[in-house]
Amino acid sequence: MVGDRWARWKQRLHHFYLRLMRLKGQPGEVAGGMAIGVFVGMTPTVPLHTILAVSIAYLLKKSKLAAAAGVWISNPFLLPLVYFLDYKVGRAITGKSVSPFAPSHFSISHLIKLGWEISYPMFIGGVIIGLLFAIPSYFITKQLIILYREKKGKRSSKVEFSSKTT
Repeated sequence: MVGDRWARWKQRLHHFYLRLMRLKGQPGEVAGGMAIGVFVGMTPTVPLHTILAVSIAYLLKKSKLAAAAGVWISNPFLLPLVYFLDYKVGRAITGKSVSPFAPSHFSISHLIKLGWEISYPMFIGGVIIGLLFAIPSYFITKQLIILYREKKGKRSSKVEFSSKTT
């Protein structure tokens, strides 16, 4: 059972890899789109991840499909970990600490303040973590695409076709 699940995940990951490698465009354009998607995927903007990543990729003339794929770094399984990391890093940078919430503090102004005290460090942390993940994802993706295309080119050049027609 566990082996079957692992085999399915491995197959999906391989399928994702092949689709990424086969995207049209220069390696830098595809890698740029992936980096944009990874960056946006690490920020606390969940309902807008894909829209933001594709819009930024469009403005910067990078691969929109790679950007849409890159946001999946923050998939439903990893999202709690990503948000926790964003918050911890953001809190360390901003120095903000959350005021405790008690039912006696229930007021709209306190909830708004509490929300800002959490979302501001998360956003700052998301930008930092996003950059830390996006930069290597650009170089790794670009190198993988270059190697994949070189290998593919060597395979197609090995095939010789006869010029005779019989």
